[in-house]
Amino acid sequence: MRVRCNRYLSIAVTLVAAALMLSATEGCAQAVRIKKVEFDEASLEDLIDFLREGAAGKTRNILVDPRMKKEIRVTLTLHDVTKGVAFAYAAELGGFDYREERHAIRIVPRSPKATVKAFLKRGNPMTLRRASEIVMPKVEFDEAELRQVIDDIATASRQLDSRKKGINVLLGPGVDSSTPVTFQLQNVPVAEVLKYVADFARLDIRTDGNAVVLLKRRKVAR
Repeated sequence: MRVRCNRYLSIAVTLVAAALMLSATEGCAQAVRIKKVEFDEASLEDLIDFLREGAAGKTRNILVDPRMKKEIRVTLTLHDVTKGVAFAYAAELGGFDYREERHAIRIVPRSPKATVKAFLKRGNPMTLRRASEIVMPKVEFDEAELRQVIDDIATASRQLDSRKKGINVLLGPGVDSSTPVTFQLQNVPVAEVLKYVADFARLDIRTDGNAVVLLKRRKVAR
């Protein structure tokens, strides 16, 4: 398991700690943004530790509902996001939910009727515009695993973006990261490349203000 949280430039550990003001609710959109957050098979305990770390000398109280499954594992990579946003995506991918109470954040099982956190979707037109403006000169995948495909696209988008922000791309809950992808393209915007990936892997796409999420395709009622 690997959990990484890198600041823009490692100036000083104390300054970094002081800057990371936690908020798991809508207010997180105003918090300090983190250069990179990476979870590699992170457990529920790892995710809670990530959320609990607050400003210097402060921690957040975290309560875990006894119904929570402890075998959660989350893998994701995000760039230029707040800690609250990163945790919200981790919760969605891990299949759990959370709510902020007066004295603690309570981790609870995710309801089948749960909706996407409102603050995650805020700003999605900007993500769509950036994904349409960044053009990939050449795309070539030959039986590449889906996990590697989205990592390569996200990395290329940051390299090609004049602002070096790029596009965060995530695999939603239950998506098979080993699905093989094969196609070749030239001079195609990232938005279109992701549509082709979703089509070949039989997935749906959701565009948020911080990431593009590839989701299991919903069955259409007949």
